[in-house]
Amino acid sequence: MRANEYRFFIKYLASYLVILLIPITVLTLVVNNVFVNKLQDEVISGNLNSLDKVRYLMDDQLKWIDDMTHQLLTEDNSLTQYRISDHWGYKAWGITRELKRFQRLSPFIHEIWLYYKDENAVFTSNGIYSIPVLAKQIYTFDDLSETQLVAHLQDLQSPAVLPTKKDEISGDNYVRMFVPLFPTKNQSEGTLVYLIEEEAVHRLMSAYHTAAGSAWMFDQTNQLVTGMTSANGPSEESVARLITQSPLEDYQQVMMDGSQYYMFSMQSEQSGWKYVTLLPVNEVMARVSQAQEWYIYGVIALALLGGAAIYIGMRMNYKPIYQLRRDSIQVLANRARNRNELDTVRDALNHLAHHNKELDERVKNRALAARSHLFLSLLKGEYEETEDMLEYGQEIGFPIALANHKVRIMIVQLPAHSDTKRAPSIEAMCRLFPDTCSVFGIEHMEPGKYVVMMARVEGGDSETEVCLQAFRDTLSQTLQAPVTVGVGSEVVISDIPKSYLEAQTAIGYRFVQGVNRVIDYERIPLHSCPQVEYPHSEMAGLQSAIREGDTNKIQGHLALIVTFIKEIQPPLIVARGLCFEMIRLINGVWRELGLQEEHGPERYPNIFALERLETIDEFENLIHTISSDLCSAFENQQVLGTKEAALDARSIESIMDYIQAHADRCEFTLQGMAEHFGVALPNLGQFFKDRTGQTLLEYTTSLRMEKAKVLLTSTSLQLKAVAEEVGYNNVSSFIRRFKQLTGVTPGEYRSIRLESDSSLSNEGDIMQL
Repeated sequence: MRANEYRFFIKYLASYLVILLIPITVLTLVVNNVFVNKLQDEVISGNLNSLDKVRYLMDDQLKWIDDMTHQLLTEDNSLTQYRISDHWGYKAWGITRELKRFQRLSPFIHEIWLYYKDENAVFTSNGIYSIPVLAKQIYTFDDLSETQLVAHLQDLQSPAVLPTKKDEISGDNYVRMFVPLFPTKNQSEGTLVYLIEEEAVHRLMSAYHTAAGSAWMFDQTNQLVTGMTSANGPSEESVARLITQSPLEDYQQVMMDGSQYYMFSMQSEQSGWKYVTLLPVNEVMARVSQAQEWYIYGVIALALLGGAAIYIGMRMNYKPIYQLRRDSIQVLANRARNRNELDTVRDALNHLAHHNKELDERVKNRALAARSHLFLSLLKGEYEETEDMLEYGQEIGFPIALANHKVRIMIVQLPAHSDTKRAPSIEAMCRLFPDTCSVFGIEHMEPGKYVVMMARVEGGDSETEVCLQAFRDTLSQTLQAPVTVGVGSEVVISDIPKSYLEAQTAIGYRFVQGVNRVIDYERIPLHSCPQVEYPHSEMAGLQSAIREGDTNKIQGHLALIVTFIKEIQPPLIVARGLCFEMIRLINGVWRELGLQEEHGPERYPNIFALERLETIDEFENLIHTISSDLCSAFENQQVLGTKEAALDARSIESIMDYIQAHADRCEFTLQGMAEHFGVALPNLGQFFKDRTGQTLLEYTTSLRMEKAKVLLTSTSLQLKAVAEEVGYNNVSSFIRRFKQLTGVTPGEYRSIRLESDSSLSNEGDIMQL
C-alpha cells in the first residue's frame, strides 16, 4: 500500500490513542481526591450503620426488660394471686411459673430473680432458694458475696448493672441487672434481678465485630458492661478510661496503648447506654492503600492493553475499508482512482442510494398493484379460503384490517363531461376522506367511475353518513363539478360482492334522485319495498345435488331457480346476486370435490360482467349454461362409476390403507385416489363418510397432522421440511391447517412439548433421588 493510503489509518490511530489517554490522565489526577475520600466515607458510614444496628437490637431487649418490670409493678399483676396466698407451696409454684413464662418470652434473658422484702427466699424462673443457697451453691461470683447480694436486694434505691463476671460454678459469664420495685414513691417492695449471658450480648455485637477491631458496651453511668476485642486489641482499662475522660463523638481518631484507632461511638436516647467500636487505623488505611496500588497497576495495564487493542483493531478494521475502496472503484469504474477511501466509498453509496430509491419506488408501485389485485379478488369473490385473503392482506399492507372490521363498498361517479385529467388520482381521492375513515379504492373500468372500500366507522351510521358527505363535498369542490356516491350496505368480507352490486344499483338510481349527492342503497325506494323471498331451499338443494353428482337433481333445482326468476320477477339486484352466489357455489363445490372444469371459471361472468346483465333472458341463458356444464362434467365421471357397486365393507379398509400409504406425499390428490379405485370422487367421498363419519379430506388431514406432531417433537427439522414430509408444498397452508386443528402453531406446539418433556424428565430425576 502506498503511504497516501495509510493517511486515514494513522490519523484515526492517533486520535484513538489520545481519546484513551485523556480519561486515564483525568482519573489519575482526581482518584486520590475523590475515590480515596469516598472509600473513607464508605468505611465510616458502614461502621456507624453497623453500630446503629447493635444499638437498636440492644435497646429493643432493654425495652422489653423495662416493660416486664412495669408489668410486675402494676397493682393487679399476674403474681398478685399467688403472693397473697397463705399456702406456701401454691405461692412458690405460681410465682416461679410466672417468672419462667416471662423468661421464655425473651431468649436474651438467662434467668429472672424476684425478691420480696417480706419473704425469706428468692423466687427465680428455675426455682425458689434462700439467699445463702443462691449466693454459694447456685451462683458464685467473686464480686457478689452473700452479704453484697443481701445489700443489693434490700437496700438498692435505683437500677444498677454489674459488669460481666464469671460464675465459678457453671463457668459462664453473666451481666446482672438489679431493678428495685417501687409500687409507691417512698419505699421499695423488693428487687428484680435479670441474669443475661455475656454470650447473648456478644451475639448481638458479632454482626459488627471484626478480627482486628473491638466492640464495647457501657451503661448510663459509663460503667463497662461487656466488650469484644482481639488478642492485640486495647485493654478494658484503657477503653474505660478513655470513655470517662473524653467527650464522645460519632467518629474520631484516638491514641490508645501506643496505637492509632478510629473510634466510632453512639449513645442510646432510650437507655443512655453507650456503644463504642475501635478499628486500627492501619487496617482501614490498608484497604485504601491497596485500592490505590491496584488502581496504579490497572491504569498501566489499561494503557498498554488499550493501545495494543486499538492498534490491532485498527489494522483489522482498516483492511475491510481498504477492500471496500477497491470494490467501490469497480462499482464506479468511470471515476478517478486517486480519491481517498472515504470519498470513494461515499460516491459508491450515493450511487447505490440513487438506485435503491428507484427500486423502492418500483416496490411501492408493485405493492399498490398487489393491494389493487386483492381488492378485485374480494369484489369478484375469487378466493378459496377467507383466512388466506386476510393473511395476504396483512403481508402486502392492505390499509383496512379485514379481520376486525365490517366494510361497505361505494362507487364514486364523476360527470361524463368532466375532464378526467383534472380528477385527482385514486390515492389522492382516498386522502380526501376524514381521518376517522379507513378506505381503499381502485379505478373502475368505466371512465369517471371509482370503487372504494370503507371500514366500519366508530359512531355508527350517523358518523358514516357524515364522513361520506364530507368526502363528497370536498371532492366536488376540488373538481368544481357534481359528484355522486352510491353506497352499499355494511357487510362481512365474504359478502363484499353483494355490497358492490348494491352500490352499483344505488349509483344507477341517480337518474331518479339526481346527481351531486350520496345515495345509500338501504334508503332508496326499491330497497324499501317488501322483500322478495330468497330461494334459500333451492340453493341448498343445488349444493347437495352437486356434491352427490346427481344430474337429474341438479337440472331440477336449476329449473326451479329459472321459474323463480320468471314468475317472481325480482329486481335486477336480486337476480344478479342470485347468479353470483350460484357461480361462486359451483366453483367452490368443484374445488372441494376435486372436479376439473373443462373451460375454467372464466367461462362464467364475474361481478363486473353480471352488472351488465339487464334482462331475464340473459339470466336464464346463464343458468342453462351452468346446467349444461355441470351435467357434462358429471357424465364424464360416470365412466369411472361402473365399479361403484364393488364398494363394500372391505373397500373401506383398502381406501384407508391407500390414504395412510400416500397421504404424506405432496403429489397425493383425492381425485387421483378416486381414479385409482375407479369410482367417481363424489360417490367415493359419500361412501367413506357414511362408513367412517369423516370426509376424505378430514381423515387425510388428521393423518398428516399426527405425523407432523411426531416430527415436531422427535426431530429438529425446520417447518418447511416438516410440511413437505407430511404432504404440503406450501408451508403457510400447513401452519394454518395445523393451528385450525390444534389451536397453536407448529412452532408453539414444539416449544410446549419440549418444555413438558423437560419438566417430566426433571421430575423423574427427583423421584430417583
